[in-house]
Amino acid sequence: MQHKEQPLIPLGLGYALAENTAALKYFAELSSEKQREIIDRTGSISSRAEMRNFVRSMTGMSSIK
Repeated sequence: MQHKEQPLIPLGLGYALAENTAALKYFAELSSEKQREIIDRTGSISSRAEMRNFVRSMTGMSSIK
């Protein structure tokens, strides 16, 4: 049996998710692959406010699932 590891969550994304339970729930329900896609999108985010806005927008990302 092959086990896929959960992606490592960058610190800034983790903090922003912890502040937004709806986005955290959404993120937790995604497959590992989709979580990696979200994580990859955060690579260019350079401020706390921008990360919060990105995470806030995740609750409207139902098409990504």
